[in-house]
Amino acid sequence: MNKIIVLSLLGFTTFSLTACGGCPIIAGCNGRDNSPYYMTNVSNQVRGIPIPPQTKLTYQSQHFRQKYEQTHALKEKNLSGIYLPPDTAIIWGGMPVDMFIQFSNPEMKGFSVYPARGFKAELSNEFLRLWKSCESDLNINLKNPNDWSFNPENMKITGCGVVFQERSKYTEDSFHQDEADKFLRKMNHALQQLPKQQDYPVIQQKTK
Repeated sequence: MNKIIVLSLLGFTTFSLTACGGCPIIAGCNGRDNSPYYMTNVSNQVRGIPIPPQTKLTYQSQHFRQKYEQTHALKEKNLSGIYLPPDTAIIWGGMPVDMFIQFSNPEMKGFSVYPARGFKAELSNEFLRLWKSCESDLNINLKNPNDWSFNPENMKITGCGVVFQERSKYTEDSFHQDEADKFLRKMNHALQQLPKQQDYPVIQQKTK
């Protein structure tokens, strides 16, 4: 009889955690992110990056009541993402970008930066040509994790899209990993030839 009760409880636990088609119950099943965020109403600077009004800043929640939209900016040390307004980008490293997302793994100090769709980049150097060739976000490790400006001395590129990723203990396909290693070496070399960026122009796309 005791075995039956234990099995029943285990079955109930499994059902509770996956009751909504396999999604974790902690995250919720409606796909809605309840992380705290703030919509800026004036131009500002965050993590060394100038941002325009109506930029969305997301944060890691520090207590259970801290969620959804906030009436003021929270502590910058808890920042998790920067999302520029629609049809808006800033020039970062020569590329129009509109999104910065901090690595979710706390042991990894850095972020991913995403090219803005619909904007044309002037491929004026090898770094930009390599970035354009992988058509995706860059993963960047930082010496100073609080500085997201384009500062090559503070940066190491560890990935470009899903194809070119830094070698890890989980790497199985050594042939393709050799290609990825070569690509990332070239990209980091090209990066280190560039100066620290001083100005970050805001550009907008014309809406139809």
